[in-house]
Amino acid sequence: MPSQAVRSHHTTPAPAPTVSRVDIGEPLDWLATGVRRFAEAPAASLLYGALFVLACWGALALTWTLPWFTIAFLTGLLLLGPFLAAGLYVAARQLEADEPVAIHDSLALIWARRTNLGLFVLFLGLIAAAWVRFSALLFAIKFNTLSPSSDSITGLLAGHFDPVVTLFFLGIGLLLAVAVFVTSAVSIPMILDRDVGPLTAIHTSLRACRQNWPAMTLWAAMIVALTGFGILTLFIGLVVIFPVLGYATWESYRRMVA
Repeated sequence: MPSQAVRSHHTTPAPAPTVSRVDIGEPLDWLATGVRRFAEAPAASLLYGALFVLACWGALALTWTLPWFTIAFLTGLLLLGPFLAAGLYVAARQLEADEPVAIHDSLALIWARRTNLGLFVLFLGLIAAAWVRFSALLFAIKFNTLSPSSDSITGLLAGHFDPVVTLFFLGIGLLLAVAVFVTSAVSIPMILDRDVGPLTAIHTSLRACRQNWPAMTLWAAMIVALTGFGILTLFIGLVVIFPVLGYATWESYRRMVA
């Protein structure tokens, strides 16, 4: 009898999410779906886009005021993007179910998933903190006699490129972007949709990127190109680009994770 009681309380672990393979051209379909979702809910989409642009302007203002913290500010902005897109993922979920986009309901779902979302954001924060420290160490070791000053960093932001400083910033930006992309490609949509733990979400995201690396490489390139275009418009173009990419990211999650 005791053994039966023990067995009756035993729970079977939930099966790991299934990751489907997609064609290399799939990101074009994801982007097209993002455009359609934007057209279905333009007001809410523009609101999320405007909030992100305000965050970009805020980060830019901080880099001008405190240029020696540029890495930290840009890192924070990079990590803030996927979190601000959480509302877009919920909106896409509502549109997918033929429901009206309700920001109140979006906030309610985000609040309900706050524990796992918070843990995932903490994970991204740890990446950011470690990378800021690592970049400072690289400056101290690599540029012992050629240490970039605050004037050099300000000049970089103003368009006066110091080759050493430029390559350094491009290098650390690329590595950080890759780390964030592969760990968060489908993580936040999955947490919002299924309320899974951050480790499950991160592992699924890594599997999705590994199994579909041609499509995900194209998708990453499209994100960089569109975001770069938005930056060239003084971030104004991101009012539209950001929500479209958010909806497309939700579509990528739906196509790859079952």
